[in-house]
Amino acid sequence: MIPKSLAICVVTGVIAAATLGVYLQQLNSSHVVFVQGPSVSGFVEKPIYTLGQVIPIQIVNSGTTKIGFSDSAAIIIRALDGTTFFTKTLSGITLDPAQKHVFEWDQQKNDSSQILEGRYVVEIIAYDESGKRVSDSFTLDLFK
Repeated sequence: MIPKSLAICVVTGVIAAATLGVYLQQLNSSHVVFVQGPSVSGFVEKPIYTLGQVIPIQIVNSGTTKIGFSDSAAIIIRALDGTTFFTKTLSGITLDPAQKHVFEWDQQKNDSSQILEGRYVVEIIAYDESGKRVSDSFTLDLFK
């Protein structure tokens, strides 16, 4: 027979873990929050990908004004220490409010070599009609 206090502790732990798991899952979801003024949001369908898999990066105009991409880097992928591995310009692309653009990244660096497994930061940089810079970033995990 198990002691009553042990049963209470186990049940409390299971309920707390389930509650925390649901809360953290909601934090990690890729809901786009629309705001007044210029804004850009970037996300992927899932936070973990395997090496060699094509990753669709979704870019959404989450503001109320038109945004565009210039000749400066629009998508930057770097390690957590700040080392940049990939940059891609999306010059000529403009997005109206709530419009989406999908960029597919094949996990290649700028020198066409395969990226290694690890955690990376993806930064999206755009500009509104007046030239104001707007950006968003998120992390992405790559495993074998």
